[in-house]
Amino acid sequence: MANFSSKRTNETDFYTAEWDILDKDAGRKITFKYEPYEYVAPDYDWYMLVALEKAEKVTVNRHLLTSSLLLKYRNAIREGYNHQLDKSLRNPWDYPTNRNTIEGIEGYIKRINKASEEEMKQWGVS
Repeated sequence: MANFSSKRTNETDFYTAEWDILDKDAGRKITFKYEPYEYVAPDYDWYMLVALEKAEKVTVNRHLLTSSLLLKYRNAIREGYNHQLDKSLRNPWDYPTNRNTIEGIEGYIKRINKASEEEMKQWGVS
């Protein structure tokens, strides 16, 4: 009889994620390796999982997939979806429209930040 463990781990060269499939309230613990940082993603935080999935497609300069870059990317995906600043993010789990490179991720963050700032100006918030 095989032992069952509800704990899961996903490890790449730039992060390790750990979670328990039977304890959704515990979230997913993500430990970034470049600029070491631990982030606990709540169960509803699909933005971070999409950011990590897209980042895994980067093939060059992966050492630049730092915690600060990936957290900014996650926030840009959230803003792009919640404020409809990226029309490709129509549903949760949709991928943002950027090249799978460090420059593509950085450009996406800048584009969403600029669109967010313009939206804030329209609302009279600075």
